[in-house]
Parts: sequence; C-alpha cells; structure tokens
Amino acid sequence: MKDHFECTWHIQNKNKPLPTMIDWELFRDAYRQEVDDTWTFDNTVPPTMGYAFDDNNGGPPPFYLKRGAINKGPSLFASRNIAKGELVHDGTNSNVMFHNALAWRRFIFALPRNRACDMMDWSWTQSFFDGGVIKDEFFA
Repeated sequence: MKDHFECTWHIQNKNKPLPTMIDWELFRDAYRQEVDDTWTFDNTVPPTMGYAFDDNNGGPPPFYLKRGAINKGPSLFASRNIAKGELVHDGTNSNVMFHNALAWRRFIFALPRNRACDMMDWSWTQSFFDGGVIKDEFFA
C-alpha cells in the first residue's frame, strides 16, 4: 500500500508539518466512518499536545510531539520530570484498534494521500491478549 500511495518521499521528509487539530479530526472522522461509528474520542488533552495518562493525576501528559532540530523530523519531548522506571505510555488512552485488515485498509483509503502515508508509518500490529488474535493498532 505504501507503493500505491507513493509514500517513500513523504515518510522520508524530515521537515513535513506535524498533524494539526484539523488532521486529527480527519483521522477520527475516518475511523468512525470506516471502522467503528460508536467510538468516542473523549481524551481531555488535545492530540496535538499528547494525551491524558491515568497515572498523571490530571497533570500534563508525560510527553508531547514537536518539531525537533532541522532535518531531524518530529521528536518526543518530556513535558515534566519523569521518574526512573515510570510508565509513560501503555496505549489504553490513545490507541485505536482494527479487528481485521480490511477495516484498517478502509480507514487508510479514506484519508488524503499524505495522511494515509503517515498512518501507515505510525501503524503496528501486536497481540492484544496473550495467545489472542493479532490486531492492527495505530496511535491516535
């Protein structure tokens, strides 16, 4: 699919813009339309600033995405001091799941080319349950 969307140039572009709130709304709308129309995105922190994490007691997200050095691409930055061994991400508040490959493909094809490339670059598969079915996930 990356060949279909001609993603190589976009993925390798270290100076591409970070997703805006408009982009995140586009991702969310496409997910609801193509995958799960009952899904709610009710995180109290805008996705452009990270996400709320259960253990931060209403404080800032543990990290956020911003533009790093020129030609280095986007980078994660700590938004507060992080204790040694502190869990800062487990996906429960920020990931969405696709229960089959067809749902993921419908979602990807519902996005504009550049954002489809971003989602393919950010996606991964993992077993959600021990011994369970492998499900596609992406950070949203």
